[in-house]
Amino acid sequence: MTAICMHNAVISVAARTTMAVLTIRNVPDDVYDRLRERATAQRRSINSEAIECLRFALTRRERDVEGYLDRARAMREQLAARRVRMNNKELTAAKREGRR
Repeated sequence: MTAICMHNAVISVAARTTMAVLTIRNVPDDVYDRLRERATAQRRSINSEAIECLRFALTRRERDVEGYLDRARAMREQLAARRVRMNNKELTAAKREGRR
């Protein structure tokens, strides 16, 4: 076990003998630029930001179906209270617009 000091806090770190290395080739310029911007905004290295992006993308997120349904019901009530009515065609168009 190794201890490191960061920002006045001592953190215990288990000693690792090896760490996986990942090389990514042919990264499109726009993807790299966005990664660099995110890294700068988060005050991380590009490598650290890439690891965080991978960690987030690969973390299994449980779907909270009841939560989705509760939010949909609440939104329906809010729209009804404001007397907003949408037909199926308008609703489909709004969903498509929201996905862009």
